[in-house]
Amino acid sequence: MYLLLYFYLGTNVKENSYFCHLHMEKTQKKQKTIAVFDFDGTLINRDSLPDFLIRTFGWPAFLIRLPLILAMKIVAICHILPVHTAKEKIFTSFFRNMKTEDFATACKQYALRIPRLVYPAALNEIQNHLDTGHEVIIISASVPDWIRPWAETKGIHTVEGTELEIKNGVLTGCFATPNCKGEEKVRRLRKLFPDIATHTLYVYGDSSGDCELLALADVPFYKPFRNNR
Repeated sequence: MYLLLYFYLGTNVKENSYFCHLHMEKTQKKQKTIAVFDFDGTLINRDSLPDFLIRTFGWPAFLIRLPLILAMKIVAICHILPVHTAKEKIFTSFFRNMKTEDFATACKQYALRIPRLVYPAALNEIQNHLDTGHEVIIISASVPDWIRPWAETKGIHTVEGTELEIKNGVLTGCFATPNCKGEEKVRRLRKLFPDIATHTLYVYGDSSGDCELLALADVPFYKPFRNNR
């Protein structure tokens, strides 16, 4: 039933507060409450990957690789290559042989930009959960290294995403984990909380990559913050 309702529920957080109140009363005997937020398009107003690439490597480097980026998007959409492989090829073109300390510095610099990109209503929702004693986590398809520094400042200590492979102190450009979307997001959540069925689960997402998590949620929200800027 919740999967059918999440398009309605996601339109406006304030409009759905009554439903959430009733649901919290109904599930008050559950052990704890967990709020899971997607990042790109849900907490912030854009896809962080191209934004990070442009800010870190500059427009010339991005434009040189733009034909590759567009080609990989097309082959992924047409199912010629798995999304994981296509995305990894883009990462390899930018990150191969980058020193880990340089990457860490770039991530910290980008985290300073995130406050300008976050939906104000999303910040309010995060704070409401934290004030109520709920556990808040982020599960994103993006690389968590540029999300974590910002998340820590907001009291969010768990960020799951697509990790990058490191060898001998440099990035290989390959992924160390599966691309964190779809069923992989559910797998990450279950790894963190094997007894997730005993908890009340809020999920906030904005794309097809969040559908499996939204279907699992007790209280799902789809694109909840875009009309509450």
